[in-house]
Amino acid sequence: MRLLIIGDLYGQIGAASAIARNRGAKVAHVADIEAAMNALRGGQGADLIMVEVREDIEKLVTMLMRERFNVPVIACGVQNDKDAAVKAIKSGAKEYIPLPPNEELIAAVLEAITEETQSVIFASAAMAKTIGLADQIAPSDASGY
Repeated sequence: MRLLIIGDLYGQIGAASAIARNRGAKVAHVADIEAAMNALRGGQGADLIMVEVREDIEKLVTMLMRERFNVPVIACGVQNDKDAAVKAIKSGAKEYIPLPPNEELIAAVLEAITEETQSVIFASAAMAKTIGLADQIAPSDASGY
């Protein structure tokens, strides 16, 4: 699982990163949406994006779709900001995680996203071979260049 965190998560970035790393995720952090898009365009993959609710989530989701990055977005914010949580979900975030981060909640989200991203439906033998090859090389950190 590759996790890309956008923003400082209200100062909770260290805690969120540590929880994700303890659950086996590779974590990268960028300051804003533009930096996230540049990282993705540059080949840094992500299986999940956690974004601070203060960022323009609708803009992020639109940019991801326009550029064909199929990455789920999870919004994070202070616990009592219900309006921001609703706005984030309406803007395209799949979930909202209140901060400070709860270890079990983050673990459950990581597990759900992992299960969701690993379900590819196919029927042909050629596709089975391609999926098998992809599974073999996926753990690699090689850039391909």
